[in-house]
Amino acid sequence: MHKHLLKPATLNPQDIILTMTLNLKQLFEKHNVKSMSINSKTLKKNEVFFAFKSNFIEDALDKGAALVITDNIKNIDIEPNKVIYVENIQATLYEAIEIFYPSIPQTMIAVTGTNGKSSVVSYIAQLYSLLGGKSASIGTIGVEVFGSNKYNYTVPELTTLDYLSFRKTAHNLAENGTEYLAFEASSHGLDQKRLGQIKVNIACFTSFSQDHLDYHHTRENYLAAKLKLFTDHLSKKGIAILNSEVKIKDLLDEYKIKYLSVGTNGDIKITKINGSLKGQNISFIFNNKEYSFNTPIIGSFQASNLLIAALAVHHTGFDFDKVISALIKVKPVKGRMERIENANIFIDYAHTPDALEKALTELKNIKAPNSKLSVIFGCGGNRDTNKRSIMGSIASELADNVIITDDNPRNEDPKLIRQEIIRGIQKANYTEIADRKEAIKYGISNLKQDDILLIAGRGHESYQIIGDKKIAFSDAEITRECLKY
Repeated sequence: MHKHLLKPATLNPQDIILTMTLNLKQLFEKHNVKSMSINSKTLKKNEVFFAFKSNFIEDALDKGAALVITDNIKNIDIEPNKVIYVENIQATLYEAIEIFYPSIPQTMIAVTGTNGKSSVVSYIAQLYSLLGGKSASIGTIGVEVFGSNKYNYTVPELTTLDYLSFRKTAHNLAENGTEYLAFEASSHGLDQKRLGQIKVNIACFTSFSQDHLDYHHTRENYLAAKLKLFTDHLSKKGIAILNSEVKIKDLLDEYKIKYLSVGTNGDIKITKINGSLKGQNISFIFNNKEYSFNTPIIGSFQASNLLIAALAVHHTGFDFDKVISALIKVKPVKGRMERIENANIFIDYAHTPDALEKALTELKNIKAPNSKLSVIFGCGGNRDTNKRSIMGSIASELADNVIITDDNPRNEDPKLIRQEIIRGIQKANYTEIADRKEAIKYGISNLKQDDILLIAGRGHESYQIIGDKKIAFSDAEITRECLKY
């Protein structure tokens, strides 16, 4: 028998402590609990462990957990002084979080969408900082802190953190001066309730197209997951800000949610975009007034992202004209149409059909006459397989040269992934090079004067996942190395 545990027969009704009668604060003080955990692998001494599955209880006690809280009492040996049973572990977790991590920034903005989430949360945080606020963003790229509220944060593994990690991060940000927090809300995170009980002042929806069907199975399920941001997490006094192409206004009307839209037919009406390899000029109308601003950020699809961010900041109390003046100074996001060393080479996170199409269309429209457009990309393993041939078709339609390589194959056969992409290629020359580094070298070596190369799919990522291993790999760094020779 395990050293911590007694026989099941020792479990008496009085040992079961119900949530409604449990004074967590007193309990934590009695057992000298300093913090909390939901992951037995990273558990530290003097932490309370919330065991959603009974098979982790033993491991938690081995690692010195001050307490274990669970609602699973079936077939478990217990030590009554160490294992606390509750009716609803989720509710108890939320209560404990409010004890340990009660602080959050005064303004919370969440962003969902198939593409554009990382860009918009960064633009929002940058704008607040440029306007004199202390701000931060959380998402795929990690935690970015702007202004004088400097603090060191670990980069999360997920676009949307689990609720405990999110609240701990938000608490530390708030305690270190952050007033404004913009964060990504992924469909997985929303479906898995990773936002817990968080309510936001503003909820943004950037775009909607095919992705994550390996998880959601249908587009309807995928959209339903994203809509939970608006129905479950937007405060009653909050407002939704949408790309006008996202057709959810009927649902928002049904729930009596206020909203504004950005786009060619939005409340902010984009009227003209003049783009080049150095940036773009964006013209629009808002409240019957004409505006125009320049930005170094490339991509006409970024026009709506920039203006969604501007509208969000404006609706938290900032003068709109001042926001637009600050928008000029907003910088591109790492791995999002990122130009490398002023060469005609761009790194982009585009890993969906819609994102790849938009990136290639943009570069095709701004390239010099008679120049060639090339693209290097692959598709991730253990993810939506339906999009692979679609992306192959899009690449062959829009690029002059297509180089198919490996992305993050994970536990799939990378050759089979490449073959599925190639099935969609109807026209254009294509080259298959399994090794991503060799593919990048090949793509760069074949560029001629004024040609453009897009390296798509991985953006900011600093590793490649092959099997169960993460191998250090950065598209941007490999590109810089190649440009030196």
